[in-house]
Amino acid sequence: MEKASSLLAEASRPWWKQSALYVASGVRICRQDISGLVTLVGLFMLPPLAAVIVGSQPGALAFWVASALPWITITLGNIAIVLAVEAIDAGQPVVPAQILPAAVRWLPRYLWANGITTVLFWGLFTPLQSVVTQQTNSWGWIGIAPLAILILPMLFWHVRLVFATYAAIVDDQPGVRSVVISIGIAHRHWLMVAAAFALSVIIEAPIVGPLYLLVLKITNPLVAGGFTWAIVILMRPIFIATLHEIYQDFRPAAAIAASRKRPRPVPFWRFLRPRHWRAVPRLVRKQWTLRSGFWERILSPRLEAR
Repeated sequence: MEKASSLLAEASRPWWKQSALYVASGVRICRQDISGLVTLVGLFMLPPLAAVIVGSQPGALAFWVASALPWITITLGNIAIVLAVEAIDAGQPVVPAQILPAAVRWLPRYLWANGITTVLFWGLFTPLQSVVTQQTNSWGWIGIAPLAILILPMLFWHVRLVFATYAAIVDDQPGVRSVVISIGIAHRHWLMVAAAFALSVIIEAPIVGPLYLLVLKITNPLVAGGFTWAIVILMRPIFIATLHEIYQDFRPAAAIAASRKRPRPVPFWRFLRPRHWRAVPRLVRKQWTLRSGFWERILSPRLEAR
C-alpha cells in the first residue's frame, strides 16, 4: 500500500523530477548491500579482464577466446545483477553462490527475449543508419551527423525495449510477451525513462568517465573491448536498480497475474537440466522394454502357429 501511495504522489510531479526520484531510489537499493554487489560485480569483471590478457597475445586462438570471454559478463552478468537487485529489494542479502546458478537457469529466457529486442532495434536502425550515412556523405556533412540525427529515435525505441529483460526474468514472461510488456511500460513515460537512464549514467561519470577516456587510447580492439565491458558491468547496479524501480511501479500486474494462470508449453531448454540427463538412460531402458514386449506379443503367436 505504501508503494502504491508513493506512485500516486509522484504521478503529479514533472517527468524530470520523477526521473531523479527513481534514480535516487535505485541508489538507495544499491546502498543496502554494497558488499554483496561489489562481490558480484568483481566476479563478472574477471572475464573481460581475462580477455584483456588473452587479447594481448598473438594467434587465432587468443583472438577467439578474447572475443568470447566478455559475453559471459554481457549475458550472465546482466542477469545476475537483475537477480541481485530483486533480492535486495525483497530484503534478502546478495549471495553469489545462489545468484550464479539462478543466472545460468535464466540464460535461455534472457537470450530469447534479448534476441527479439536486438532484431527489433538493429533490424530497424542498421538499414536506416546506412541510408542516412549515404545521404549525409553526399551532402558533405561531418562524420557524426548520422548519429546526431538518429540519436533521439534510437533512444526513444531503446527505452521502449529495455524492460523486456525484467518482464522475462522477474515476472517469468515468455520472450514475445516480455517485449510487449516492455513497450507498454514506456508508453507515455518514455521521456521520464530516458531521463532516468541518462541520469543513472551521469552520476557515475566522475568515476567511469576518466577510465573510459583511458580506454579510448588503446589501439588493440580486443584489449579495449575487455576494459570497456569491465567498466560497463561496474555501472550496471545503479542503472538496473533504477529501471527496477520504474518497472515495479508501471508493470501491468493484473495482466501478468492472469498470464501466469494460463498453461504454457514447457520450453525445450527445461529438458536440458542435469536431472533430466540422469533420467534419459532410465527412459531409454523403459522404452526398450515396452517395445520388446510389444514385438514379443506380436510375434509369439505366429511362431507358435508354425
